[in-house]
Amino acid sequence: MNTGQMLITIAAMALLSSVILNVNKRNLITSKEMSETKYKIMAVSYANTIIEEAFSKSFDEATTDSKTITDKTQLSAVLQSEPGENKRSKFDDFDDYNNYKDSTNSDPTYNSTPMKITSKVHYVDPTVSLDSVGYKTWNKRITVTVTSPYINEGKDKITLSKINSHFYFR
Repeated sequence: MNTGQMLITIAAMALLSSVILNVNKRNLITSKEMSETKYKIMAVSYANTIIEEAFSKSFDEATTDSKTITDKTQLSAVLQSEPGENKRSKFDDFDDYNNYKDSTNSDPTYNSTPMKITSKVHYVDPTVSLDSVGYKTWNKRITVTVTSPYINEGKDKITLSKINSHFYFR
C-alpha cells in the first residue's frame, strides 16, 4: 500500500468515525427527548386527575349537602379545606384544593417519577379578567402546577387551569 492509499484509508476511517459519533449523538438526544416527553405526559395526566377530581366535588362548602344558594354572600369567604379535611380523599368541595400540596413519593403508580404537585383555587370574574379577584363570584379557577427534575432538568413546570362555575335555577 503506497502513501496515497494510506491517506485515503485514514480519511475514510476519520469520516466513518465522524458519522458513527453523529449517529450515536442523535440517538442519545432522541432518547432524552422521548423520556422527557413521557414525563411531561405523566405530569399533565396527574394535573388533569387533580382537576377532574376537584370538579367532581361540590362547588362550595355551602352546597355540599345539595343546598341551593341564591346569593354570593352565602359562598365561602376563605377558600380552603375545612377542619378534618386534611387528605384529598376527605375533600368535599372545590375550594378544598386551595393550597393543596403533594408529591408522587406516596403514590406507587408514579414511583419512578418524582413530581411535586401544588394547586391554587381563586374566585375569578370572567367579565373582568381571568386573574383572581378579591370578591366572591359564581366562578372559581383551579390552577395545578407539577414540577419534576425530569422535565427539562427541573427548569420547566406543567401548569393547567380550569374554571368551575356554579349555576342555580329558579
